[in-house]
Amino acid sequence: MTIVVGKIEPLKRLKETLNENGIYRFNSIGEINIFLKNYESEKKEIPTIVKNSLNEEIKKLEEISKQAIEKSNKNIFNKIFYYLKIKKLISKKSSLENNFENVISKRCTDSYRELEFIKETVEGLYTLISGAIGENSVVNELQKLSDNYYLINDFSLEFNPPIFNRRENDRIFSIQIDHLLVCQSGVFGLETKNWSTQSIKNLDLRSPIEQISRTSYALFVLLNSESNLGLARHHWGSKKIPIRNIIVMTNKAPKEEFKHVKVLSLNDLNGYIKYFDEIFSEAEAENIFNYLNNEIH
Repeated sequence: MTIVVGKIEPLKRLKETLNENGIYRFNSIGEINIFLKNYESEKKEIPTIVKNSLNEEIKKLEEISKQAIEKSNKNIFNKIFYYLKIKKLISKKSSLENNFENVISKRCTDSYRELEFIKETVEGLYTLISGAIGENSVVNELQKLSDNYYLINDFSLEFNPPIFNRRENDRIFSIQIDHLLVCQSGVFGLETKNWSTQSIKNLDLRSPIEQISRTSYALFVLLNSESNLGLARHHWGSKKIPIRNIIVMTNKAPKEEFKHVKVLSLNDLNGYIKYFDEIFSEAEAENIFNYLNNEIH
Protein backbone atom coordinates (compact mmCIF):
# COMPACT_ATOMS: atom_id res chain seq x y z
CA MET A 1 0.00 0.00 0.00
CA THR A 2 1.17 3.53 -0.84
CA ILE A 3 2.90 5.41 1.96
CA VAL A 4 0.79 8.52 2.64
CA VAL A 5 1.64 11.71 4.56
CA GLY A 6 -0.48 14.81 5.12
CA LYS A 7 -4.22 15.47 5.12
CA ILE A 8 -6.21 16.65 2.13
CA GLU A 9 -6.62 20.43 2.21
CA PRO A 10 -10.42 20.77 1.79
CA LEU A 11 -10.97 18.29 4.62
CA LYS A 12 -8.71 20.34 6.91
CA ARG A 13 -10.50 23.57 6.03
CA LEU A 14 -13.88 21.89 6.43
CA LYS A 15 -12.98 20.66 9.92
CA GLU A 16 -11.61 24.08 10.90
CA THR A 17 -14.73 25.90 9.64
CA LEU A 18 -17.07 23.52 11.47
CA ASN A 19 -15.08 23.91 14.69
CA GLU A 20 -15.14 27.71 14.33
CA ASN A 21 -18.93 27.44 14.26
CA GLY A 22 -18.97 25.23 17.35
CA ILE A 23 -19.85 22.06 15.41
CA TYR A 24 -17.86 19.05 16.60
CA ARG A 25 -20.17 16.11 15.86
CA PHE A 26 -18.64 15.15 12.49
CA ASN A 27 -15.44 13.15 12.03
CA SER A 28 -15.82 12.32 8.34
CA ILE A 29 -17.60 13.27 5.14
CA GLY A 30 -19.65 10.10 5.55
CA GLU A 31 -21.05 11.33 8.86
CA ILE A 32 -22.05 14.64 7.24
CA ASN A 33 -23.86 12.82 4.44
CA ILE A 34 -25.68 10.61 6.96
CA PHE A 35 -26.71 13.72 8.94
CA LEU A 36 -28.17 15.42 5.85
CA LYS A 37 -29.94 12.24 4.82
CA ASN A 38 -31.44 11.69 8.27
CA TYR A 39 -32.09 15.36 9.11
CA GLU A 40 -35.90 15.19 9.08
CA SER A 41 -36.06 11.97 11.10
CA GLU A 42 -33.59 13.38 13.65
CA LYS A 43 -35.76 16.49 13.92
CA LYS A 44 -38.86 14.38 14.60
CA GLU A 45 -37.06 12.50 17.37
CA ILE A 46 -36.17 15.67 19.31
CA PRO A 47 -39.31 15.78 21.55
CA THR A 48 -38.87 12.16 22.63
CA ILE A 49 -35.14 12.62 23.26
CA VAL A 50 -35.72 15.84 25.23
CA LYS A 51 -38.49 14.26 27.34
CA ASN A 52 -36.38 11.20 28.15
CA SER A 53 -33.41 13.38 28.98
CA LEU A 54 -35.50 15.54 31.31
CA ASN A 55 -36.90 12.49 33.10
CA GLU A 56 -33.37 11.18 33.56
CA GLU A 57 -32.26 14.55 34.92
CA ILE A 58 -35.11 14.60 37.48
CA LYS A 59 -34.34 11.00 38.46
CA LYS A 60 -30.66 11.87 38.88
CA LEU A 61 -31.49 14.89 41.06
CA GLU A 62 -33.66 12.66 43.26
CA GLU A 63 -30.86 10.14 43.67
CA ILE A 64 -28.29 12.82 44.52
CA SER A 65 -30.73 14.42 47.00
CA LYS A 66 -31.26 11.09 48.79
CA GLN A 67 -27.51 10.51 49.00
CA ALA A 68 -26.97 14.01 50.40
CA ILE A 69 -29.77 13.54 52.98
CA GLU A 70 -28.28 10.23 54.10
CA LYS A 71 -24.89 11.85 54.59
CA SER A 72 -26.37 14.85 56.41
CA ASN A 73 -28.08 12.56 58.94
CA LYS A 74 -24.78 11.09 60.10
CA ASN A 75 -23.80 14.01 62.34
CA ILE A 76 -24.45 17.68 63.06
CA PHE A 77 -21.45 18.82 61.01
CA ASN A 78 -22.76 17.05 57.89
CA LYS A 79 -26.25 18.43 58.50
CA ILE A 80 -24.87 21.98 58.37
CA PHE A 81 -22.53 21.22 55.44
CA TYR A 82 -25.22 19.61 53.25
CA TYR A 83 -28.13 21.88 54.19
CA LEU A 84 -27.83 24.37 51.29
CA LYS A 85 -26.89 21.66 48.77
CA ILE A 86 -29.99 19.60 49.65
CA LYS A 87 -32.18 22.68 49.49
CA LYS A 88 -30.88 23.58 45.98
CA LEU A 89 -31.28 20.01 44.72
CA ILE A 90 -34.88 19.74 45.96
CA SER A 91 -35.72 23.18 44.61
CA LYS A 92 -34.28 22.39 41.15
CA LYS A 93 -36.11 19.04 41.03
CA SER A 94 -39.41 20.66 42.03
CA SER A 95 -38.95 23.42 39.46
CA LEU A 96 -38.41 20.91 36.66
CA GLU A 97 -41.39 18.80 37.73
CA ASN A 98 -43.73 21.78 38.13
CA ASN A 99 -42.69 23.27 34.77
CA PHE A 100 -42.24 19.97 32.96
CA GLU A 101 -44.05 20.88 29.72
CA ASN A 102 -42.57 24.39 29.54
CA VAL A 103 -39.06 23.03 30.02
CA ILE A 104 -39.61 20.45 27.29
CA SER A 105 -40.94 23.13 24.94
CA LYS A 106 -37.97 25.43 25.51
CA ARG A 107 -35.40 22.68 25.17
CA CYS A 108 -37.06 21.39 22.00
CA THR A 109 -36.97 24.91 20.54
CA ASP A 110 -33.27 25.21 21.38
CA SER A 111 -32.58 21.79 19.84
CA TYR A 112 -34.50 22.68 16.66
CA ARG A 113 -32.49 25.88 16.31
CA GLU A 114 -29.21 24.08 16.86
CA LEU A 115 -30.08 21.37 14.35
CA GLU A 116 -31.18 23.94 11.75
CA PHE A 117 -27.96 25.91 12.31
CA ILE A 118 -25.86 22.79 11.72
CA LYS A 119 -27.80 21.99 8.55
CA GLU A 120 -27.47 25.53 7.16
CA THR A 121 -23.75 25.64 7.99
CA VAL A 122 -23.04 22.28 6.37
CA GLU A 123 -25.06 23.12 3.25
CA GLY A 124 -23.13 26.39 2.98
CA LEU A 125 -19.91 24.39 2.84
CA TYR A 126 -20.94 22.43 -0.26
CA THR A 127 -17.86 23.49 -2.25
CA LEU A 128 -15.49 22.32 0.49
CA ILE A 129 -17.39 19.06 0.96
CA SER A 130 -17.39 18.40 -2.79
CA GLY A 131 -13.64 19.07 -2.96
CA ALA A 132 -12.97 16.84 0.02
CA ILE A 133 -15.01 14.00 -1.51
CA GLY A 134 -13.08 14.27 -4.76
CA GLU A 135 -9.64 14.41 -3.17
CA ASN A 136 -10.47 11.62 -0.74
CA SER A 137 -11.47 9.36 -3.64
CA VAL A 138 -8.11 10.08 -5.32
CA VAL A 139 -6.22 9.23 -2.13
CA ASN A 140 -8.15 5.96 -1.80
CA GLU A 141 -7.32 5.06 -5.40
CA LEU A 142 -3.62 5.89 -5.05
CA GLN A 143 -3.41 3.84 -1.86
CA LYS A 144 -3.98 0.76 -3.99
CA LEU A 145 -0.44 1.13 -5.34
CA SER A 146 2.48 -0.71 -3.73
CA ASP A 147 4.59 0.51 -0.80
CA ASN A 148 7.34 1.90 -3.02
CA TYR A 149 4.99 4.75 -3.95
CA TYR A 150 4.94 7.85 -1.73
CA LEU A 151 2.03 10.29 -1.56
CA ILE A 152 2.19 13.77 -0.04
CA ASN A 153 -1.23 15.40 0.33
CA ASP A 154 -1.66 19.17 0.21
CA PHE A 155 1.95 19.83 -0.78
CA SER A 156 2.79 23.51 -0.34
CA LEU A 157 6.11 25.32 -0.39
CA GLU A 158 7.42 28.90 -0.29
CA PHE A 159 10.52 30.18 -2.07
CA ASN A 160 12.83 32.96 -0.91
CA PRO A 161 14.18 34.17 -3.27
CA PRO A 162 11.37 33.30 -5.70
CA ILE A 163 11.86 30.97 -8.66
CA PHE A 164 11.76 32.97 -11.89
CA ASN A 165 10.05 31.51 -14.93
CA ARG A 166 11.61 33.56 -17.72
CA ARG A 167 9.30 32.17 -20.39
CA GLU A 168 6.17 33.33 -18.54
CA ASN A 169 7.86 36.32 -16.89
CA ASP A 170 6.59 34.94 -13.60
CA ARG A 171 8.22 35.06 -10.18
CA ILE A 172 7.00 32.08 -8.19
CA PHE A 173 6.94 32.80 -4.46
CA SER A 174 4.91 29.76 -3.44
CA ILE A 175 3.25 26.63 -4.80
CA GLN A 176 0.44 24.37 -3.63
CA ILE A 177 -0.85 21.16 -5.15
CA ASP A 178 -3.46 18.66 -3.98
CA HIS A 179 -1.23 15.58 -4.19
CA LEU A 180 2.40 14.83 -4.98
CA LEU A 181 3.22 11.21 -5.83
CA VAL A 182 6.84 10.06 -5.82
CA CYS A 183 7.86 6.73 -7.28
CA GLN A 184 10.59 5.03 -9.33
CA SER A 185 9.14 6.61 -12.49
CA GLY A 186 9.58 10.13 -11.15
CA VAL A 187 7.26 12.68 -9.59
CA PHE A 188 3.57 13.15 -10.42
CA GLY A 189 1.72 16.32 -9.50
CA LEU A 190 -2.03 15.79 -9.20
CA GLU A 191 -4.84 18.32 -9.00
CA THR A 192 -8.30 16.94 -8.24
CA LYS A 193 -11.51 18.52 -9.51
CA ASN A 194 -14.94 17.21 -8.56
CA TRP A 195 -16.56 19.49 -11.14
CA SER A 196 -19.85 19.37 -12.98
CA THR A 197 -20.21 20.16 -16.68
CA GLN A 198 -21.37 23.66 -15.72
CA SER A 199 -18.23 24.23 -13.65
CA ILE A 200 -15.99 23.12 -16.53
CA LYS A 201 -17.67 25.69 -18.80
CA ASN A 202 -17.61 28.44 -16.15
CA LEU A 203 -15.18 31.15 -17.34
CA ASP A 204 -14.94 32.61 -13.83
CA LEU A 205 -13.26 29.49 -12.41
CA ARG A 206 -9.47 29.49 -12.59
CA SER A 207 -7.95 27.00 -14.99
CA PRO A 208 -6.39 24.09 -13.07
CA ILE A 209 -3.91 23.69 -15.95
CA GLU A 210 -2.42 27.11 -15.24
CA GLN A 211 -1.99 26.23 -11.55
CA ILE A 212 -0.48 22.79 -12.08
CA SER A 213 1.88 24.02 -14.82
CA ARG A 214 3.21 26.72 -12.50
CA THR A 215 3.74 24.22 -9.71
CA SER A 216 5.39 21.74 -12.08
CA TYR A 217 7.90 24.33 -13.30
CA ALA A 218 8.91 25.29 -9.76
CA LEU A 219 9.25 21.64 -8.69
CA PHE A 220 11.34 20.80 -11.75
CA VAL A 221 13.74 23.67 -11.01
CA LEU A 222 13.87 22.79 -7.31
CA LEU A 223 14.57 19.09 -7.74
CA ASN A 224 16.88 19.25 -10.71
CA SER A 225 19.06 21.97 -9.22
CA GLU A 226 19.50 20.02 -5.99
CA SER A 227 22.67 17.91 -5.93
CA ASN A 228 22.12 16.28 -2.53
CA LEU A 229 19.26 13.90 -3.36
CA GLY A 230 21.26 10.69 -3.12
CA LEU A 231 20.77 9.79 -6.77
CA ALA A 232 23.23 7.36 -8.30
CA ARG A 233 25.20 9.03 -11.11
CA HIS A 234 24.70 7.56 -14.57
CA HIS A 235 27.87 7.14 -16.63
CA TRP A 236 26.37 9.57 -19.16
CA GLY A 237 25.84 12.25 -16.49
CA SER A 238 23.36 13.47 -13.86
CA LYS A 239 19.86 12.03 -14.09
CA LYS A 240 16.86 14.29 -14.61
CA ILE A 241 13.84 13.99 -12.30
CA PRO A 242 10.74 14.22 -14.51
CA ILE A 243 7.61 15.99 -13.25
CA ARG A 244 4.39 14.76 -14.84
CA ASN A 245 1.16 16.71 -14.51
CA ILE A 246 -2.22 15.07 -13.97
CA ILE A 247 -5.65 16.58 -13.45
CA VAL A 248 -8.03 13.99 -12.01
CA MET A 249 -11.69 14.65 -12.79
CA THR A 250 -13.81 12.70 -10.30
CA ASN A 251 -17.10 13.85 -11.81
CA LYS A 252 -17.27 15.29 -15.34
CA ALA A 253 -14.27 15.89 -17.63
CA PRO A 254 -13.63 18.13 -20.65
CA LYS A 255 -13.52 16.43 -24.05
CA GLU A 256 -10.43 18.38 -25.10
CA GLU A 257 -6.80 17.39 -24.52
CA PHE A 258 -4.19 19.86 -23.29
CA LYS A 259 -0.46 20.42 -23.64
CA HIS A 260 1.85 19.22 -20.86
CA VAL A 261 -1.08 17.99 -18.71
CA LYS A 262 -2.95 14.69 -18.72
CA VAL A 263 -6.63 14.87 -17.79
CA LEU A 264 -7.83 11.54 -16.38
CA SER A 265 -10.83 9.92 -14.79
CA LEU A 266 -10.36 8.17 -11.45
CA ASN A 267 -10.58 4.75 -13.11
CA ASP A 268 -7.67 5.54 -15.46
CA LEU A 269 -5.38 7.08 -12.85
CA ASN A 270 -3.32 4.16 -11.55
CA GLY A 271 -2.99 2.54 -14.97
CA TYR A 272 -1.53 5.76 -16.37
CA ILE A 273 0.94 6.12 -13.49
CA LYS A 274 2.15 2.51 -13.82
CA TYR A 275 2.58 2.90 -17.59
CA PHE A 276 5.90 4.77 -17.20
CA ASP A 277 9.20 2.91 -16.98
CA GLU A 278 11.13 2.88 -13.71
CA ILE A 279 14.22 5.12 -13.94
CA PHE A 280 15.15 5.25 -10.26
CA SER A 281 15.89 2.56 -7.70
CA GLU A 282 13.63 2.15 -4.67
CA ALA A 283 16.26 3.88 -2.53
CA GLU A 284 16.45 6.84 -4.93
CA ALA A 285 12.67 7.25 -4.98
CA GLU A 286 12.64 7.20 -1.19
CA ASN A 287 15.40 9.84 -1.12
CA ILE A 288 13.39 12.14 -3.40
CA PHE A 289 10.31 11.67 -1.19
CA ASN A 290 12.28 12.35 2.01
CA TYR A 291 13.73 15.52 0.51
CA LEU A 292 10.30 16.86 -0.50
CA ASN A 293 8.68 15.82 2.79
CA ASN A 294 11.45 17.54 4.77
CA GLU A 295 11.10 20.71 2.69
CA ILE A 296 7.51 21.23 3.87
CA HIS A 297 8.23 20.57 7.57
